[in-house]
Amino acid sequence: MPSVPSPEAQDQEGHSSPAPKQAEPILIRSHEQLEQELLKRNEELMKTSAVLREIVEGVESEVGEPFFSSLVQRLATALEVDYAYLSHISDDGRTFRSRAGWGKGRPLPPFEVPARGPCETVLTRKVVHHPEGLRALYPQVQLIQDIGVESYCGLPIVDTSDRVVGHLAIMDSRPMPDPVRATSILGIFATRAAAEFERLAIEARARKGDLLLRRIDEGTAAVVGEQFFQSLTQNLAAALGVRYAFVSEMTEPARRVRTLAFWTGEGFADNFEYELDGTPCQGVFRGEICHFEKDVQSLFPRDQDLVKLGAQSYLAVPLMSPNGKVLGHLAALDVKPMPLTAEDLSIFKIFGSRAGAELERKQLEAAMRRSDLMLRKIDEGTAATTGSDFFRSLVKSLAEALQTKYAFVSKFVPGTSLRVVTLAFWKGDGFLDNFEYDVPHTPCEEVLSGRICLFANRVQDLFPHHRQELAKLGVESYLAIPVTDRAGTVMGHLAVMDTKPMQDDPRVFSLFKVFGVRAGAELERARLEAQIMESEERLRDLFDEAPIAYVNEGLDTKFIRANRTALKTLGITADQVEGTYGRTFIPGTPEAQRRLKEALESIGRGTDTSGVVLELRRKDNGKPLWIQWWSRPDPSGTYTRTMFLDITERVLMEQEKARLEAQNTYLQEEIKGSHNFEELIGSSPALTKVLKNVERVAPTDSTVLITGETGTGKELIARAIHNVSPRRTKPLVKVNCAAIPSGLIESELFGHEKGAFTGALSRKIGRFELADKGTIFLDEIGELPLDLQSKLLRVLQEGEFERVGGSQTFKVNVRVIAATNRDLEQQVRAGHFRSDLYYRLNVFPIHLPPLREREGDIPLLVQFFTRRFAVQQGKRIERIPERMMAALQRYHWPGNIRELEHVVERAVILSEGPELEPIEWLTAGVSQSRIDKVLTLEELEREHIRTVLEQTNWRVSGEKGAASLLGLKPTTLEARMKKLGIARPA
Repeated sequence: MPSVPSPEAQDQEGHSSPAPKQAEPILIRSHEQLEQELLKRNEELMKTSAVLREIVEGVESEVGEPFFSSLVQRLATALEVDYAYLSHISDDGRTFRSRAGWGKGRPLPPFEVPARGPCETVLTRKVVHHPEGLRALYPQVQLIQDIGVESYCGLPIVDTSDRVVGHLAIMDSRPMPDPVRATSILGIFATRAAAEFERLAIEARARKGDLLLRRIDEGTAAVVGEQFFQSLTQNLAAALGVRYAFVSEMTEPARRVRTLAFWTGEGFADNFEYELDGTPCQGVFRGEICHFEKDVQSLFPRDQDLVKLGAQSYLAVPLMSPNGKVLGHLAALDVKPMPLTAEDLSIFKIFGSRAGAELERKQLEAAMRRSDLMLRKIDEGTAATTGSDFFRSLVKSLAEALQTKYAFVSKFVPGTSLRVVTLAFWKGDGFLDNFEYDVPHTPCEEVLSGRICLFANRVQDLFPHHRQELAKLGVESYLAIPVTDRAGTVMGHLAVMDTKPMQDDPRVFSLFKVFGVRAGAELERARLEAQIMESEERLRDLFDEAPIAYVNEGLDTKFIRANRTALKTLGITADQVEGTYGRTFIPGTPEAQRRLKEALESIGRGTDTSGVVLELRRKDNGKPLWIQWWSRPDPSGTYTRTMFLDITERVLMEQEKARLEAQNTYLQEEIKGSHNFEELIGSSPALTKVLKNVERVAPTDSTVLITGETGTGKELIARAIHNVSPRRTKPLVKVNCAAIPSGLIESELFGHEKGAFTGALSRKIGRFELADKGTIFLDEIGELPLDLQSKLLRVLQEGEFERVGGSQTFKVNVRVIAATNRDLEQQVRAGHFRSDLYYRLNVFPIHLPPLREREGDIPLLVQFFTRRFAVQQGKRIERIPERMMAALQRYHWPGNIRELEHVVERAVILSEGPELEPIEWLTAGVSQSRIDKVLTLEELEREHIRTVLEQTNWRVSGEKGAASLLGLKPTTLEARMKKLGIARPA
């Protein structure tokens, strides 16, 4: 039996300890609760185990992107949540982008993970769990608000290098109170995802290495030279995944390089030179491999080309010769950071080795070509010329062969061995005039004593007496040899000078001597030629006294000699012949220059020119001179022999005849233009004044504002102005500002881009673009919405605009003619029309009088309309009753000419005989009311429109509708009805 506590024990415990019978139920309940908790934990563990098994079984056979897609699908299904997704981190480590996602039973498209959302905390390597209230916590994240999720759990994906490479997360529309199970499962598969990320990265690096090596073989194996370097850089950029790649070679001086190929990502840029200092390339040319993973612009702030290219990273290797000399470099740049692995760098060096070998081959080939060039220049440059042309060709060819800036040849001045005169002096871009100079204290002094001289550099310091002359030419180096005759006597010297140092090359000396021997032979030939010229002097008198003009010209049109007849015809004196060029007589007009070009090309081809007419200007007074010109090359090929006749008087007579014929044509056009303005019929003083103004303004580009009541023929006046203007061959584009809805008129005038507004399915060219170099007619300008008036003003003032929805500015050259039946001054005062636009339009106003003020023109108009409609309807109407004509002249015609036209049309329709049938076009009451009471123009217009509507049974559109009878568009008539308050009676 259980023991009972003694009274002492009871006294000690007091009331704080329950009796055994009271404690037993408490212990039982606690035990039961513990068993239930253990059971629940066991069930959760079993459930978690089942979830893990289900996910593992679903993804264990997947790799790569299918693994990620399968993982998020299995997570969402197994954890019974709405969304699961996996992301990778951006290059800058600040944001995530989804790699795979599953939501609401289907895959999610890729999306940018919102910044400042719950995922942002994951970047700090923390596990994030929001059991509920997610939308309230992140009201600024639109994605959370749109999909309506309430709970979130996510954790980072960390690779073996302890870098956060992405994150794995789930979201649900229901609360997610227990974080343990979700974070445990996500943590397991985040580790698996990190392993897959690393496996894919390793696989990508392997593919990249294979690609680089394959690119070397496929892209460069079959090409050499320029094509090799282009293929190399293009393949290098593709293999490394960078924007730019280029290869360069060192130039002289050593601090400059020249590109051999520069790939821009879209094509090859033109090759160029640049200084090394201040660029990331400067270290490469010290033999170093340079890699700047990012921020290359801040590292080299002086290199503005980096800014232009948007470069952020740089990699380069030097190109070395076998003896260790830096020949150039191979470089890659990118607009994003460029992290590299050891494998990338090794393969990049292979590209550099291949490029260095090709560059060395190229330079060796260039050296061989230079040797061949020097030999060829001797033959090509001097074989076909003699005399002064020989020496000019000789020194130019010598400078080109040795790649020096200056080359010249000289001979001793007769009677002295201390002074020489140049025979030809090439200065890199042309020839200097020949000159004499003293030999002592010059670099030439030693040469003229019979020795070959080379001063490789610092020639100004070596000859201080002539430092100023040498510095003016920028001479740094000098090479010269003596020119001797067959007996070995020095006659002069042949020299080259350069602005950079000159290398000591034995091959150059050997070839240079060949040039010297050739120059000596030509000097001897020149002496013999001088003797021959003495015998020719006897023939000169016959040449000078000939009655026909004769001129001998060099191939550059420089006069060699001219007889007296030529001097008199051209207006020059004998002492002006030397230094005169035939082409200087030709004026700068395109036609004269064209004829000269054709004539010189004929001479250049060695063909005879027979009777070519050339326009010249006399040298003494600048008067026009026309000659008939014959010329043929001299057999020596050094000059041309030209003969010409003065035909100025004949040409002037022909020009006067052509001028008179053109004047006659112009006067005929004037007569035609003064009496034919389209369909403008009438002879009243009011209309005559209008037509006179049309004649005055049409030839100009001034803006015209045509005012007048409806139906007075404003469009005909606009067409007449255009048709007699210089723009008549270009389009006349018409725009009715009242007929276009206000929401579309901007697009109609200026055009719009695709997608500019709802319904803009394609780009549309506006009326102003269509009217470029022509005329635009803006009818009903007073109806233009106020917000568009400023844009129209800009076109009028600046000639430029932008399409709706576009940013490109278009320039147009358009003549503007505007028309209105409104009082624009009153509109300006009322604030409905911009005053600046009004003054810009009102440059040349033309007011058309109403038909009631042209009573005398009504018979002419009636006859014109009667003939036209009779022909259209196949009728023959010969007479118009006088009573009908009188009635028509008495009527006030609120609709003006348009109303008269339609009245006559109805009369022709009703006529059955040769006489125009009178009709009652207005009721007697209406006619009488017009006589008894003077109505305003608006009242007359309202009454007339209502009358026509009643005649057509209120039909607006269609062939027999009121709009057709009134000569208006249906939309225009409806707008006028709404404005005038005209509505069909109930």
